[in-house]
Amino acid sequence: MVRYQIVGLLLMLVFVMAGCAASATGDEHAGMMGMTGMTGHSGMDTSDHAAMAAAHAIPEEAAAVTNPVAVFDGSIAAGQATYSQNCAACHGAEGKGDGAAAAGLNPKPADFHTAHVQGLSDGALFYIITHGREGTAMVAWEEILSEGQRWEVVNFLRTFEAEE
Repeated sequence: MVRYQIVGLLLMLVFVMAGCAASATGDEHAGMMGMTGMTGHSGMDTSDHAAMAAAHAIPEEAAAVTNPVAVFDGSIAAGQATYSQNCAACHGAEGKGDGAAAAGLNPKPADFHTAHVQGLSDGALFYIITHGREGTAMVAWEEILSEGQRWEVVNFLRTFEAEE
């Protein structure tokens, strides 16, 4: 088990380093992962979600996908475990974009507490986790995490309070 964790961390470091070389865009919002929140989250209506998804190059149909994983303590805990193992190095344990690997990244990883991120739909968050974010160090997790794990991470990301 420890061997797999070490291999995972080394792979993540390789992805981060590759992202560093490819991510000098200067766009302050580029690191925001283009994630999307629950319908009505942050007081946004469907057209607001669509506009945010479009601004992040997320296909409209992907942003409209409904999360098939029920939100309950178990799915949130599973998402937190996956997040801690795979996401916290860049995004930080508290989701502030201040993980240990974040110091060397430009643009910086998304802060999941921003209204910008929490205002995106679950489908858009899932799309970004699945496909990564071009111009940033955010890699595609489609081949690394199962579909269920990616949706559980979305459920966990919803536990972060949006700051105004």
